[in-house]
Amino acid sequence: MLHRAARDGSWGQYHGPHSQALAESLATFHGFDHVRLCASGTVAVELALRGLKIGPGDEVILAAYDFRGNMQDVLCVGATPVLVDIRPDNWNLDVGRVEEAMTEATRAVLVSHLHGGQVDMPHCEICPTDVACRLSKDACQVPGARVAGRVAGSWGEVAVLSFGGSKLLSAGRGGALLTSDDGVQQRVKTYTQRGNDAYPLSELQAALLLPQLDNLGNRNGQRATAVTG
Repeated sequence: MLHRAARDGSWGQYHGPHSQALAESLATFHGFDHVRLCASGTVAVELALRGLKIGPGDEVILAAYDFRGNMQDVLCVGATPVLVDIRPDNWNLDVGRVEEAMTEATRAVLVSHLHGGQVDMPHCEICPTDVACRLSKDACQVPGARVAGRVAGSWGEVAVLSFGGSKLLSAGRGGALLTSDDGVQQRVKTYTQRGNDAYPLSELQAALLLPQLDNLGNRNGQRATAVTG
């Protein structure tokens, strides 16, 4: 793929053929209508919050043990992070504590699957009817995993992926935002356009990621075998 990108001259393009193919593959794999490729998972979380119109006066619930960039993203958009304890058995968000942390100012729950563990997403999607709450999902560490029979990144109104150096899908850096909400997609697109895309994923990164995504099932199987013996 890298040789092809170098030969066909697409390596210097924004949203060239490899990026378009990657976006389409990610959308199909996760069951979303729109994919916005971007420079990092941290950027993708910020864009998700902006796309959901999270801002000053709003509260975002997330795990007290999480990647610090997620908390900083909440602060970046002017909102207030509300930290909820984790489960002692898998170090992931304790969804049983989410509802009690909700207030009239709660506008989103930011869920991260960490260290191979999984958050109880069916329970987390249930919000009180008097709280205008939306669900954003950070699936950076578990591409290809399944939660309650669905691909991990398919839950929520917005999902986020990271392609950083330690991730199961890696291009050294990079990220993606996935949604089926046309309004979220349009707001993110508008925010990122500064004459051109201010947060692009390069064609070379996309070319690296495409074969990894195609082989993700086999690679995850090998990892599972290595862990379980």
